[in-house]
Amino acid sequence: MNAAWQMFLGWLSDAGVFLGWSTCVLFCLGGLALSALSISGTWLVGVAALMAAALTGPDAFPGWSTLLGFFAVCAGVDIIEWFAASWGVRRRGGSTAAGWLALLGSLGGMVLGSLLIPVPFLGGLLGMMSGSFALVFLAERHRLRATGQAAHIAGGAVVAGLSVLFLKVMATAGLVLWLAVGLLA
Repeated sequence: MNAAWQMFLGWLSDAGVFLGWSTCVLFCLGGLALSALSISGTWLVGVAALMAAALTGPDAFPGWSTLLGFFAVCAGVDIIEWFAASWGVRRRGGSTAAGWLALLGSLGGMVLGSLLIPVPFLGGLLGMMSGSFALVFLAERHRLRATGQAAHIAGGAVVAGLSVLFLKVMATAGLVLWLAVGLLA
C-alpha cells in the first residue's frame, strides 16, 4: 500500500507541474489575445512569468531581476496607454477634455462594437476607434465650430489608439518571446 501511495503522490506532483506549465502557456496566449483587443495582456504574461519562476525554482530563469523587468514593461505600457489618447488629441490642437473623451469613447466604443459586431477582435477594434473618434469630433466641433479641424483632431485620437494597440501587441509578444527563450535556453 505504501508503494502505491508514493506512486500516486508522484503522479499527482507531475500532474500539478503539467497543469502549472499549461497555465503559463494559456496565460501567454491569453495575454496576446487581450492585447489584440487593446486590453492590457502584458499583465497576464507577467503572471505567467511569476508562475514560471515558482515552477523553475529560485536559482533558475526567470529570476527576480527578470520579473522586475517584466512588471516594469507592464506598468510602462499601461502608463503610455493612459496618456496616448490625450497626447494624440492635444498634439493636433485638441482640448484636455477631448483627450479624456478619447479614452472614454474608446472604452465605450469597444464594448458597444463588440455587441454590435460580434466578430472576435474586429467588433471591439472598430468600436474603439469609432467611439474615440466620435466623442472627440463632437466635443471639438462644438468647441471650434469647424468640422474640418474637429475631424483632424479626432483623427489624432484614432492614430494614438492604433499606435497603443500596436505597442501592446508588440510588448506582449516581446514578453512572451523573452519568457519562452529564457525558459528553453
